[in-house]
Amino acid sequence: MMRAFFLALAAGLCFSVAQLQASPITYTLSSDASGTLGGMSFTDALVTITLIGDTANVVPGPVPFTDVVENTGTATVDVSGIGTATFTDSVGIIDTLTDTSIFGVPAVLMLDLTTWTGLLLETGSTFTTYGLTNSIWPVSGAGGVASGSHVTPDFATTDGDLTWTVGQSLGTATFTAVATPEQSGVIVLLAIGLTVGLARRGYSN
Repeated sequence: MMRAFFLALAAGLCFSVAQLQASPITYTLSSDASGTLGGMSFTDALVTITLIGDTANVVPGPVPFTDVVENTGTATVDVSGIGTATFTDSVGIIDTLTDTSIFGVPAVLMLDLTTWTGLLLETGSTFTTYGLTNSIWPVSGAGGVASGSHVTPDFATTDGDLTWTVGQSLGTATFTAVATPEQSGVIVLLAIGLTVGLARRGYSN
C-alpha cells in the first residue's frame, strides 16, 4: 500500500513538472555590422543583441504568419569597441520554422516591435524545428543586418539611437539560446527522484 502511495505521489509530481515547464531563456544573436550607436560610428564591428524572455511567452506569430513562433523580452545591444545599451522599444524574436515565404529559407529574426523593423537575422536549417523553447548550442550561418538596404533605420536605446549603414550584405551570424529551469521545477524533480527511490526500496504493505 505504501509503495502504491509513493508511486501515486511521483505521478502527481510529474504532472506538476508539466505545469512548470516555463523557464527564463536568453537568446543571443551576433554578427559583424556597421552603423552608429549614440552618434558613435562603427565599421564591421561585432554586434551582439541579447534578449531575455520566458518560454511561457512563446506564441504563434501575427496573422498571416501564424505558422511561425515568436517571443518577447528585455533586449540589449553590445557593439564591440563602444559598449552596451538597452533597447527602449519592445524587442522580439521570431523563428520562421518551415515558413520560407519571408526569407526564402528558415531563419531566426530579432526585430523592433514598435516599428516592426528587423535588427539581426540568421538563416539555416536548424531553425526548421527549433521553436524558441529550449537551449541550443552556438550555431553559425548566413546572417547579419535584417532591416533591408534602402532606408537607414533608427532603434531607440538608453545610449541614443542605434542605426545601421545602408547597403550592408549578409555575412556570418551566430545564434545561441540558454534556458534556465525555474528553482521550483528543480525541487519537484528532486522530489520525484526521492519518492521513486523510496518506492523501489520496498515501502509496501
